Amino acid sequence: EMCIRDRMLFPPDTCLPVTADALINCAISSGDLHSAAAVFELAEGEQKQQLSDILCEERRNTLLLARWEHTPAAVLQMLAEIDDETVRLRLDKNPASRAGTLNTIYKKGGHDRQLISLLTQHVHSSSTLLNSLAMSEDDIPILKSIAAHPNTDANTLICLEQRYPDMFDNELAVHADTPPELLEKLYQRGNCFIRSAVVTHIRCPQYLLDLAFNETDTTILRHLAANPRLAPEKLAILAQHDDVSVLRTLAGNPSLSKELANQMIHNSSNSVRRALASRTDLTDENLQQLANDEDHWVRQRVARHPQLDELLLNKLAQDQNDEVRRAVTRNPLTSIDILRRLCVDNSVWVRAGVAYQKNTPADVLSMLSAEDDVDVLSGVASNINTPQAILVRLSGSQQTDIRRGVIINPKAERDTLLPLLEDPYYLHRLMLVSNPALNDLDRWSLHDDPDLSVRFMVFKWFAQKYLQPSLH
Repeated sequence: EMCIRDRMLFPPDTCLPVTADALINCAISSGDLHSAAAVFELAEGEQKQQLSDILCEERRNTLLLARWEHTPAAVLQMLAEIDDETVRLRLDKNPASRAGTLNTIYKKGGHDRQLISLLTQHVHSSSTLLNSLAMSEDDIPILKSIAAHPNTDANTLICLEQRYPDMFDNELAVHADTPPELLEKLYQRGNCFIRSAVVTHIRCPQYLLDLAFNETDTTILRHLAANPRLAPEKLAILAQHDDVSVLRTLAGNPSLSKELANQMIHNSSNSVRRALASRTDLTDENLQQLANDEDHWVRQRVARHPQLDELLLNKLAQDQNDEVRRAVTRNPLTSIDILRRLCVDNSVWVRAGVAYQKNTPADVLSMLSAEDDVDVLSGVASNINTPQAILVRLSGSQQTDIRRGVIINPKAERDTLLPLLEDPYYLHRLMLVSNPALNDLDRWSLHDDPDLSVRFMVFKWFAQKYLQPSLH
């Protein structure tokens, strides 16, 4: 049962640690793997060695930590120093491994192909490491990964293209750091897909945009239509294009003029009008017309518009389509009067939208709290306007989502949250560790939690408190 704590790890009289030393010593005396990992960065000297002994005493635990995505960076760095190929491979796959750890892995891993391949795909591999690998490797799949890596710098990309012309054009055409001169080369020799990628690139030279405008391939023109640097007169010409995909993309171009938007509103394609309805710079006349559109997806997008007036919100609140009325409930401009009407809507999905709306008053939320639908009650539980007495009642719900709503509610008071420290779902107990409504004694009550993730989070929270006292 949740309420039965594993007291073999921690003595019953373990007190709240008021210093970093006390926290570290508590983790050491427990011998708990995850508690030790959480405080490792905080320790020095003999304490750090004692923690290392706990973390590395059993190889299976070491392998577990090397793979666990929540293992702190300082622990991963320590593990990288171990001369164990399997540990290195797990660290290489771990998304939490940082650049320094990956550099250590490379230095110790020698020329292991699997390890190097993983390094070229890791999100935290540094540009320096990637450059070193690009200069020393000749394996095409590995070089392709380097060409696609977001941390690869422009000089490395140029070198790769010079070493293997035409080999990595797909990766280079979409890489954010590809320089303009290389984009020019790619465009000149590329197919329609390469050229399409080049004309959407933020570094694409202006003259290439002008060149692409004369293309006849609709794939290229569709991508060109999205570029906000395209001249107004070219946008106007593209607005006359007969391909719907070009027009749909153009409708989302942030540089599209109000005149062109007004013209395209009459387009017969639903997808073009949907794209227009998602724009935030529409005129009142545009919104009026789109609010009467035959396509309910268009009306739904209009209903979420951040500048919609009360008249149109009222109109859309009476729409026959549930999704449109639901969209009205999610618009921050929606008035209390409209929300009062929609709180008795025949669609539970609409009523749930009212429950989540930040403008919904307490009396409406009280009424909605009498429902039995989990979506409605989850919205009530998370709403900052919900009376505390209702939050107390909902915190005892059998539904996990409803209790979570109370936990994430920034207005939930300490007394409301205290019973949830014994919640049967470990994730809820974990979330409560960082809840600002609770105090340190409340948090520390979870230090011997049956779930390893909760114990880890408690020790990590206190470790961060002592590492960065100004943040707490």
